[in-house]
Amino acid sequence: MMWETVREALANIRTHKLRSFLSVLGVAIGVSSVIIMISIIEGARFRVVREFEQLGSNLIFVVYDRQRAKEEGHPDRFVAFRTDDSEALAHGCPSVGHVSPEVRLPAKAYRLGEEKNIQLVGINHEANEVFNFRLARGRLLTEEDVRQWQRVCLVGWRVADRLFPDEDPLGKEIRVQRMRLTVVGVLEKMGRMMGEQRDDFVYAPLPVVQQYIIGHRYLTGIVAKAVSADKIEQAADEIWAMLKRRYGDLAGLRVDTQRNILESIGKILAVFTLVLGGIGGLALLVGGIGIMNIMLVSVTERIREIGIRKAVGARYHDILWQFLIESMTLSGVGGVIGVGFGWGLSWLVGFFMKEDLPTHVPFWTVALAFSFALAVGLFFGVYPAIRAAKLEPVECLRYE
Repeated sequence: MMWETVREALANIRTHKLRSFLSVLGVAIGVSSVIIMISIIEGARFRVVREFEQLGSNLIFVVYDRQRAKEEGHPDRFVAFRTDDSEALAHGCPSVGHVSPEVRLPAKAYRLGEEKNIQLVGINHEANEVFNFRLARGRLLTEEDVRQWQRVCLVGWRVADRLFPDEDPLGKEIRVQRMRLTVVGVLEKMGRMMGEQRDDFVYAPLPVVQQYIIGHRYLTGIVAKAVSADKIEQAADEIWAMLKRRYGDLAGLRVDTQRNILESIGKILAVFTLVLGGIGGLALLVGGIGIMNIMLVSVTERIREIGIRKAVGARYHDILWQFLIESMTLSGVGGVIGVGFGWGLSWLVGFFMKEDLPTHVPFWTVALAFSFALAVGLFFGVYPAIRAAKLEPVECLRYE
């Protein structure tokens, strides 16, 4: 009975092609809008998670935001963290496995007339474990490099490609600001992470950058790595307690774990998902109104058919289900078209704009959008179906 009704509904769609196309168009637009909008948000979520995983694991970020402290009305005499703060965290926090103090600043790198805008980062040897550096060639910075203030550096892939286009950069010198650094390693491609192009980074020993470039011992921030994933919250608490013992209450102090940052970003993206998905849902509701209008017209056109069906034994629920299934068939066809168009457009956007606007279409998005399309057909088909089912056979047969 149901499949027979579905075949009749499809035959009715073919009979009234233009009318059926216009009725399913709204549903198709709504479904595709939901898929496209959610795919953009999910693409952003997927990218953030991937970037954090590439950055490292079990990380804790320690920063002091002086501007935030002033805005909150708590100006501190504290300026910034120093190298001895990172040493105190390394020795005084049992749950912390590695501590990487860093200082960073935008700079320019030069070699033989070539110039490249870079991000110069001063690090110690612990950064190798914290950030999981992967080498394309050469070696990493060692403890000896840091302790002896060696003027050496690691360069990102794009820096090596720009300054050494046709030769091996290992052992060659580049000039950063007023200082010459010898390249000892080239990192693998890393891409954009946390909104920064990591392939444009140049890493040098921390004391060298502090002494010869910026001229002071202050740090931009400290990144620590917990000894294990289950110790990350305990490690963050130990860091907070240690810094509080050293400096008291700092209004601009932030100690954030990698997991908490991801959860916060996830909550923000979830709000965007609801808002953008709701916009697509409104387009789907408009399509549902169009389906209800078409079904009301269909009921009026088929009054004599309804009367004949009732005269030969069709019951109330038979007529009711006939028109409900026809309404859901219309919305289902629109849903299928919308799924195909939305998925295809999302793939094209992700393919051509994968660096700036990545997309990701999880299966649950397709299932949700298609199910919502069927639900819209069911909801907006109820009134026309009830109206058809309540018609009296005698009145239907006398209808002209």
